[in-house]
Amino acid sequence: MFRLSAHRPLFRHARHINAARIRLFSEAHARFLDPTITSGPRERELDIAIGGPGIASVIVEPGVGSKLVGKQFAEGEKAEVPLLFFHKTKHFAKDDDDACPKLYIDRDLESNVSNGTSSPAILFRFGANSTLAIKGSSNESQARVFAGLLDGIEGSFNRLKDA
Repeated sequence: MFRLSAHRPLFRHARHINAARIRLFSEAHARFLDPTITSGPRERELDIAIGGPGIASVIVEPGVGSKLVGKQFAEGEKAEVPLLFFHKTKHFAKDDDDACPKLYIDRDLESNVSNGTSSPAILFRFGANSTLAIKGSSNESQARVFAGLLDGIEGSFNRLKDA
């Protein structure tokens, strides 16, 4: 039988974890506007994962990422596509043209490379979702690491499958 002791912490090494490095995401709602749709609703609400304070990234379903950048991705295709994040209106888009799709979120994202109105961002397409991260943020680095880990896992899996 498993029993927790009231005198011993559940995670013995928890005091060694640097809390600032932990990436916490929560569910949120976003508004996706697609002016390229000619019939039916051009705007829809969708669920996203968004980081807490100091986290400059958003996770969306792959179809939204594809529409934002104007490119269909093949199943499992990995890609990095430049985008912009507009701070005043709190949205991601390919550019400031009214004719391109936009993803509006409920908060501003921090950036150290902003020109005052917008910041460069990157859409990372890997795995089951698309990650939108502000360029130059630690979240951009984190997305690159995850993409590399996924490559390593897929390579190991293929080697095991072929053995």
